[in-house]
Amino acid sequence: MDYLQSTVERISRWSVYFCGALLLGCVGLITFEVVGRKLFNHSLLAVEELSGYALAISVAWGISYTLLQKGHIRIDALYVHLPAPLRRILDVAALLALALVFGTLVWHASGVLHESLRLGAKASTPLATPLWIPQSLWLAGLGFFCLCVFMLLARAAQLILRGDFAGLEREIGAHNTEQEVEFELAAERERNQASNISGDR
Repeated sequence: MDYLQSTVERISRWSVYFCGALLLGCVGLITFEVVGRKLFNHSLLAVEELSGYALAISVAWGISYTLLQKGHIRIDALYVHLPAPLRRILDVAALLALALVFGTLVWHASGVLHESLRLGAKASTPLATPLWIPQSLWLAGLGFFCLCVFMLLARAAQLILRGDFAGLEREIGAHNTEQEVEFELAAERERNQASNISGDR
């Protein structure tokens, strides 16, 4: 389980770099498009299409890292005042709800991809992009997110069976104020170390 978790976390970290590069590429294309229209009266025609694909793919892959880092927004005004056992039940219920919603989404998305492959569907744009290409990348990201959710559920079950409820709260519970502060301090230390290394070079 620990090996699977570390592997999934490593893949999710690299997927964030991929998403960032994808979005930066979109920014470059959009900038080139705006400048080209303004100065040369020329348009690339495909920027909007490619940007749409990039956004969908980057969201699908980025949500896994956000989940593992507990970065998704939680409305915890009531949550923080509840007894610890009830908080743990809600944390597990939230993961089960994610598994249900995204499992359904992956099921239907795989049907869409299958249909695109069967029909040889292409985008009705100047690029005429074969739709299976962006759809398969999007589906892979959603599938990886489901894997992350099921891994966390398995980890939660393991901790519950051990009776390690403090570990359960630490693994899947929402950050409390002290944890948020510690997280920000750790991030600041990492940024300082990175700047010191670049300064030494």
